[in-house]
Amino acid sequence: GVLVTSDKKLRDKLLMIRNHGMVHGYDTRILGLNLRLPEINAAIAKVQMQKLHGFLQKRAQNAKILTELLSGTDVTLPTPRKYENVNWYLYTIATKIRDKISQKLNENNIGATVYYGTPVHKTPYYDKHTKLPNTEWAAKNVLSLPVQPKVTRQNLQTIAKVIKSL
Repeated sequence: GVLVTSDKKLRDKLLMIRNHGMVHGYDTRILGLNLRLPEINAAIAKVQMQKLHGFLQKRAQNAKILTELLSGTDVTLPTPRKYENVNWYLYTIATKIRDKISQKLNENNIGATVYYGTPVHKTPYYDKHTKLPNTEWAAKNVLSLPVQPKVTRQNLQTIAKVIKSL
């Protein structure tokens, strides 16, 4: 992956973390890992970064279309605040019939995804009988719909048609 920051202090810390916590040579200052990007991945990232603006525009366009198509339904849609610039990595909706919608979309070869169907605090490692009702509600009701650049208007219309049919 790639990290971008204008904060020099944060940048210096991240550079140490990605290089075993070392500053110069073997001068280890903090716990770190080997997170250095291989050259081939860096070359690919350099080319992809040139396409980033177009990718983000297409995602925003797809999110806008999907919002228009799904407005007026019983589905809770993402609503960015006016001052936010959303990258639309995910377009996550909330609905009580999440599983029905997910199944029907997947039957239509639409890759709708449930992330964290089991909340992290309920997994064996973390389970300490913590009650997080909002997290548990989200785990049962949210679904991410595809809006990546390759998604077509027809795909978006199919998504809306399936959701409206249920």
